[in-house]
Amino acid sequence: MDHENVQILEDYSNTLCKSQFGKTPESIEIRSNERSIVFFYKGLTEKRDERLPKDPDERYTHIYILLEQFIFPSLRPKIEKLTGKQTDYAFIDWKIETDTAAISILFKPGEQAYEEDSYVGKAEIHRVVEAVTDKVQKSPVSIESFWLDQHLLLIIRSGLLINLEKKLVKKGFNSQLRVAKRELELDGFIEQLPISDLLHRKLNTAYLDWAFEDDLSLLTLDLGDPVSGD
Repeated sequence: MDHENVQILEDYSNTLCKSQFGKTPESIEIRSNERSIVFFYKGLTEKRDERLPKDPDERYTHIYILLEQFIFPSLRPKIEKLTGKQTDYAFIDWKIETDTAAISILFKPGEQAYEEDSYVGKAEIHRVVEAVTDKVQKSPVSIESFWLDQHLLLIIRSGLLINLEKKLVKKGFNSQLRVAKRELELDGFIEQLPISDLLHRKLNTAYLDWAFEDDLSLLTLDLGDPVSGD
């Protein structure tokens, strides 16, 4: 995406965030390729904002809902107009430690499916992702991953919910399920994914979310520069 279009999305994001959070983010970073676009909003909230719940889980859910139900739906037509692509799923996460939100958006493929992104260490990354997922719930039906750029690795899992989780989704407990699964899975991925050994990178941040109704999940890994000498 060219600089002009990125600037349009940044300016529009500032307007949207100010309307929902009472302030513009400290910084906005937008990264994209032909398959996806990711928005990072740093310094999203005002810590003294009395409208935000005190409880961390409730605060996370509150911010998630604002991003999912107000920010992304407004961004969506603007993204599609500027990129000429149809958006598919949006996966959202917010880090209380850094007050940084990520909205990772997948584009629908055209007439031809996307080519597989073959990279060194991919098979082992998928093996560990499957093992962590199986420990929390069950092995996913499929795992797909690709690099958005030299620092962002996106990992898509499908068919991972157990029957109990599906029932909770049908009964409307999405928020509670998201909070619980996020804690369990993120810890497992951060502790067990051999990022340093296989990719020779440092893991800066891992963002995680689900499209429960379609039994999909996206893990967005923000990685550092390659280790010198590798």
